Amino acid sequence: MGGGGTPDLEITLISPESPISNYAGESRTFKASVNLNCNVLRWKLDGVVVQTNNYPTANTDYTYIDDAVFGSHELKVEAEKDGVVVSKSWIWNVDEIAGTGQSSPDTNSATENASIEIDNSILYHKFDGTYYIEIHWSSLVCEGYRAQNHTIVTSCDQSLQFVITWQVITYPEDPEPAHFEREIEVHNYCNGEGIEVIDLPSHFMDSSTSVRINLTAECHALIYWIPTTLSGSAYVTCGID
Repeated sequence: MGGGGTPDLEITLISPESPISNYAGESRTFKASVNLNCNVLRWKLDGVVVQTNNYPTANTDYTYIDDAVFGSHELKVEAEKDGVVVSKSWIWNVDEIAGTGQSSPDTNSATENASIEIDNSILYHKFDGTYYIEIHWSSLVCEGYRAQNHTIVTSCDQSLQFVITWQVITYPEDPEPAHFEREIEVHNYCNGEGIEVIDLPSHFMDSSTSVRINLTAECHALIYWIPTTLSGSAYVTCGID
C-alpha cells in the first residue's frame, strides 16, 4: 500500500492472455486497464513506443490494435503515476502462410472405384523458423462396384499415404530431392474427408514443394451373396505456390 492508505498502482487487466498466436496480416486487439488514475499508459512493441494514452482513468479499458507481422514479439504496456512505473507484457507469436495449392482434374488418377482430391493445402512458416503443412482432403471409393446390380458393398477401408517432397539446395551441386511421408487409415467408410497437419522435419526447405496422396481401398461386398473383397487405388498431386 502507498502512504495514507492509497493502493499501489497496478495494471489490473490485460486481455487476451499471453502468449498470443496469429497469422501474418491478421488484426489483433489488446486491452489493458489500471486501478488508479495515472499520468500515462504506454504501449511498446519490441521496445518501441507504438501508442500513448495520456491521463488514463481507473477501471477503464484501453486498447491497442495492430496487424500481425511474422516473428515472435513482445508487447508491453506500462502505466506511470508520479514517477512509479508498472508493466505487464504479452508474447505475440506470428506464423505466415508460405504457399498454397489444390489438385485439379489433370493431377489425379481418379477411377470409378477410387477418387482422392486435395481440396486445399497450406504451407505455414512458423515464427521459430520451422514449417508445417495442413492438407484438406476428400475421397470416394467403391462407387463403381455399388452400381453393379449383383453387388452389395457393406463397408470400405481406406489407406492414405501423404508424401511431401521438396528440393534441398546443395550448392554448388544441383538441388537434390527430399521427402517426408505419413500414412493414415480410414475404416468402415466409403467416403471420407479430413484435415491432416504434418510438422515437417528441420531440414525442410521451402523450394519446389509438392504434395501427393496415394489412396488404396478395400471394398467389402457381397456378390451374389458371396463375401468378397474388392480393391481400388488412385493418387493425386498438387504443387505449393
